Amino acid sequence: MRVMGWLHLLRTSRYLYSMANWALVDGLWISIYVLGALTFASPSSYGVVAPMVFWAVLAWNLMSTPLWTIGNWTRFYIAMGVFEEHELAGASHSLFLSLRALPAIIVSLGTAAVVGGFIAYVTRAPILHVENLLLLAGSLAAITAMATLYSLTIAFLSLATRAPAPLLDFMNFLLFIAGGIAAPVSRLPGPVRAFAVATPYSHPAELMRMAAVGLKPYLEPRLEALLTVAWLAGLTLLWLAARRWALIRARREGVRGIGRM
Repeated sequence: MRVMGWLHLLRTSRYLYSMANWALVDGLWISIYVLGALTFASPSSYGVVAPMVFWAVLAWNLMSTPLWTIGNWTRFYIAMGVFEEHELAGASHSLFLSLRALPAIIVSLGTAAVVGGFIAYVTRAPILHVENLLLLAGSLAAITAMATLYSLTIAFLSLATRAPAPLLDFMNFLLFIAGGIAAPVSRLPGPVRAFAVATPYSHPAELMRMAAVGLKPYLEPRLEALLTVAWLAGLTLLWLAARRWALIRARREGVRGIGRM
């Protein structure tokens, strides 16, 4: 873990300008959502709305960026011959790929800084004010863990099917809009609300909003925490099943380069 973590951080240090550009561009794109959210909020409610929007943006980045730094990176993992080297060395593919979450977190924090500066400038609201710091850290950690497990699943499915990972992912943006990340579950329309409750990210996101601004979750806090743990367990089983299928097929048939049009 120490060697692999050092490798990813060293590689990250050589792409700082690229990552800064990534964070800036993502921040500018996300500002469209931010402007939309603030347009329908009165200035008197900025003290609550602005922090919610900021933490929602950070949560979205923590759930979406690993898909690219882990899931989409599988084609480079194969093309560079690292898969075979790790097979010969008996190294863990999952551990190596999961530590790609480190650059994802760095980019997510950079994007959050860009968007947070924009929100603070426009609203003059204290966006970093937090009601419960420990709960906030735990909920963001749960979102990151879910995203990492989901991205590992996508990576191994990509390895097994030889399809680019982005083509396998069709839920990420949908989950942000209708999955209880962009807005509290209680404010979603009826059918969308039921969908949000049935998806993983809504539960730690509800705890995140409670920790940040004291907004009451749609379900009881203990139930939200229990469902968060249950989803983490379910995503772990899904990752293990995808890994087993991918490695059995790769060891039997070999791996192929994953192209992209």
